[in-house]
Amino acid sequence: MSLHARPPEGQKPRPRRLARRLFARRHLDSWFLVAMTTVLLLAFWAVQPEWLNRYTLQSLATQSAPLALVAVPMTFAIISSHIDLSPGSMIGLTGAVIGLTFAGTHELWLALLAGLGTSLGVGLLHGVFVGGLGLNAVLVTLGTYIWARGLTIGANAGSPIEVGGGLAHVVNATWAGFTLAAPLLVVVYLAGGFLLSRTKLGRYTHAMGGDLVSARRAGINVPVYTTAIFLLMGIAVWLASFVTVGQLGSAAAAAGTNIELDAIIAVIIGGSRLASGEGSIGRTAMGVAFLSILNSGLLNLGLTDAAFQLYRGAALLTVLSVQVIIRRAFVGEEPAPTHLGAEPALS
Repeated sequence: MSLHARPPEGQKPRPRRLARRLFARRHLDSWFLVAMTTVLLLAFWAVQPEWLNRYTLQSLATQSAPLALVAVPMTFAIISSHIDLSPGSMIGLTGAVIGLTFAGTHELWLALLAGLGTSLGVGLLHGVFVGGLGLNAVLVTLGTYIWARGLTIGANAGSPIEVGGGLAHVVNATWAGFTLAAPLLVVVYLAGGFLLSRTKLGRYTHAMGGDLVSARRAGINVPVYTTAIFLLMGIAVWLASFVTVGQLGSAAAAAGTNIELDAIIAVIIGGSRLASGEGSIGRTAMGVAFLSILNSGLLNLGLTDAAFQLYRGAALLTVLSVQVIIRRAFVGEEPAPTHLGAEPALS
């Protein structure tokens, strides 16, 4: 009997099947993103060789932690055809609640609990408005983007609120050069990937984004699962506030500014589709990595704010445009519908 058994007739050897899956046409945009990320690393290394060293990865993990934390539930939101514009303002507001509670009680656990209650409460409110009442998620969360930032600025006249209790020591302590942000990101990515690919919440998220009317007719409780997605964002906002306040040692009024825009860009550039029910946490992680390297490399060049925004915008627009061309040319993807976030009427 041969020691090298041949696979059954018609069945490809496992390595070949795996290769065919990895390099399938639907993954071409992801491989393009990997290539562009590599090009970025080489370009920044060529311009400033001292930037790329053993501390770069440690720095990226620390600096991009809030963005990565928010991008995970943003993936759920975008896949389900919703966009949440509130995370940045809510990170600031949650931090302010943590700071004010600590200033009044000097109990860190109580301050963190108050912050969690705030972020989850607003997430629940979004779920009621969007999932229960059928309001447009963009409009609802845009309102929160405005009023939450206003409350944050008014919380202590716009001044940082010092938070002690050892939080800064815990968040900034290093192990093998990495702070708490690194293992936290790994846990959140793994948990998000599991929820999206292995649970009912993940399956229903894809179903709601693919066809909301069909999802309702299939018996999916759309309000409940929509609310669950916004509650996930609430948890992520609290974790991002925990990291941000810990890194700074205080709750700053400007904390989290525009992080929601970067999270949306990371999810989209990673390959999750707008209003199509398609996407994955792995793709989002790739988008976060690309955006983090782009931001870090450009900042290291010492550019003016105007030049930084110009080069950053040009790079993102180029990558997104090429990805769209790849999808339409090789995958046959149709242009995204223009009713993102709208609630289709039931017939």
